[in-house]
Amino acid sequence: MGVDTEERAEDASARNGGAEPGPAFGAVFTAGAELVHALRRVATALAALLASEMRVLRASAAVVFLGSVALVAFSVSLWACAVALIGWAFMKATGSIGIALGLLVVLHLILVTVIWAAIKRAIHHASFPATRVELRALGNELRGHVERFQHASAPPAERKKTP
Repeated sequence: MGVDTEERAEDASARNGGAEPGPAFGAVFTAGAELVHALRRVATALAALLASEMRVLRASAAVVFLGSVALVAFSVSLWACAVALIGWAFMKATGSIGIALGLLVVLHLILVTVIWAAIKRAIHHASFPATRVELRALGNELRGHVERFQHASAPPAERKKTP
């Protein structure tokens, strides 16, 4: 605010007899009505946006489901091709279909065992055992502090009774 602006404000208040110049009621009412109208437009636009997002979500759910099914089908067919190629290589290397199939069975058993162990390990780590131990230790420490506080805040006669 410049010096000349402050002087003009002082001149205006002097002309009104020292009273602060206030905005006209009509201007305040008009501004309030415009604000309410703008808020209604924003709310209407937000509701339209939410409705369109819901339509997109409904359309996307089907695409995601079909994509998941296609991904599983592709994975299974890729696995079958890889097993067939590995089996063919075993058959060529050993010269026997029986030995090749036996090797494939053993490899699959090893694969299933490794996957099973990895899933069990992931579930164990997902339960946050270290965090539970830390929380248990903190809880025991808090209980100790509370007991010390209760003992310290007890009347002197009761303090002598407790060991």
